[in-house]
Amino acid sequence: MQDQKDLDRAAKVLSWNKWLMSMLGLWPFQSNDLIFSISFVYFSFLLILEYLSFFFYISDLELVIMNLTENVAFLQIFVRMSTLRLYNDEIGEVITEAMKDFDEANYKTAEEIKTFVTYYAKSRIFFKLMMIFVIITALSYYLTPILIILGNGGLPEIVTIENVTQIIYLLPYRFHVFYAIENIRMYTITYVWQMPFAFVSACGQSTADCIMVTLVYHICGQMSVLALRINNINTEVCDCGPEMRHMMLMHVRLLRMGKIIGKAFSATLLAHLLGATSLVSILGYQMLSNLSKGETGVVPLLLKFFLFIFLVLLILYAHCLVGENLLTESSKVGEAFYNCRWYDMSKNNARMLILCMARSQKPLCLIAGKFTMFCLSTLTDVLKTSMGYLSVLRSLL
Repeated sequence: MQDQKDLDRAAKVLSWNKWLMSMLGLWPFQSNDLIFSISFVYFSFLLILEYLSFFFYISDLELVIMNLTENVAFLQIFVRMSTLRLYNDEIGEVITEAMKDFDEANYKTAEEIKTFVTYYAKSRIFFKLMMIFVIITALSYYLTPILIILGNGGLPEIVTIENVTQIIYLLPYRFHVFYAIENIRMYTITYVWQMPFAFVSACGQSTADCIMVTLVYHICGQMSVLALRINNINTEVCDCGPEMRHMMLMHVRLLRMGKIIGKAFSATLLAHLLGATSLVSILGYQMLSNLSKGETGVVPLLLKFFLFIFLVLLILYAHCLVGENLLTESSKVGEAFYNCRWYDMSKNNARMLILCMARSQKPLCLIAGKFTMFCLSTLTDVLKTSMGYLSVLRSLL
């Protein structure tokens, strides 16, 4: 009874993903094309405005660096949303398979259930951390101009250029605006129509990462269960063929699920790998730059950049960690096939075991765009590359 409760508690993580994906109309079993189309078109339009601003100020290297912070981050979100929509049916297929594994009858021992539930505990922790920091980061980005104004005593920033005094109306994002903002009314209207972008970007950022981590950890948990069963296979019975066939089918099922997840999120992982490398260096440069200038309103900016860089590193670490766990658990299954008592089996069962051994030579892993594998060493490689770029930026600017 307690084992089933543990499984039901683990299944809640999938219900959290359902709630999150439904906000964008992307839950595979209740997809809403209207909600997704509105969100995607709105996001795409503002992304175009963001890149227009980038190209209009291409001659100013300092502004280019500042624009790149948002350009790279929003492009990653665009790839995430596009990927979820493009592979919506395939992701739904994996979720359907995953839902079958929350029945106590599918497990032989309490140890198997405990092993499986442990991975969902990790998914739960990541989901909570992800949502907390995505919400805080999105709010800090949107509210930074207001905090700067409050820090100035409730007055907007005023600058004097060539004896001409101008009021600077700070906006949360660097979207190109086709009209002049010359009074508080236009400023308020502009500020308000950018508000939904904070919500859409936060959902787009977290949805793909949460469902990917949840499903990969699900596969890791099932791989760990499979390794336990292989190690505990009873070769003393007259014929362990049915048990061998069951484990073989379970292995094939997990390999298929892993292949679908790897294909669906390959572009997302590549976008994040490239984006994280540049964002860590750019955000680090902006933090150092603001510290050296010591301008008014530097505290809200530093807070915004700190939260942003922490979120980037959190997602990168999660991707590398789940990739490492998937690689490890997949390799453990191969080792279990080698270590089981194959010499006590019949010839037919031994032949089946050889096939399983051959397939396990190529363990499951997360690959970014078919270029590089995601594991913990990827994290150190990204950090070393980012620090090198940061050093170049500080030298140039």
